[in-house]
Amino acid sequence: MAKLDEIAELLTEEIRSFGSWVTELKVLLKNIDEFGFEPDTSEMERLLNVHQSNLKSISEKQHQALDKALKNIDKSRLIPKWEVALIYTVMILNATVFGYFGYHYIQYEKQKETAYLEGKNEGLFKATQYFEDHPVIFKDYQEWVQKHDSITNQK
Repeated sequence: MAKLDEIAELLTEEIRSFGSWVTELKVLLKNIDEFGFEPDTSEMERLLNVHQSNLKSISEKQHQALDKALKNIDKSRLIPKWEVALIYTVMILNATVFGYFGYHYIQYEKQKETAYLEGKNEGLFKATQYFEDHPVIFKDYQEWVQKHDSITNQK
């Protein structure tokens, strides 16, 4: 029971001190009301507006710098445009020249083959005429061919 009395006494004391604080607070509130103190936030709002405008201008400058950097990156290339155009031009010229020379080489080979066949046919024609004009030589030629064929067959 002694503890219960002790706790009750402590609670009563706390209530009295709380009551004195409330009385003090009333007095202070009365003094504030008489003083006419009114909080003014206009200076804080002005400072916030100045800070916000500074942040906005800094942000705009950063965006401009970023845009400029991106444009420079777009303009920059590993190989300049004129060099790419020059390379393509040289490649086209090479293809044209090689095609031209290839075509002429093929035509040259065809002409060579045609000339060979014409020469062969003309030679055969002249040989045939010659043998027709000289039958004795033709007979000797046939004997030579048979002799030559028999030698090559023995090997």
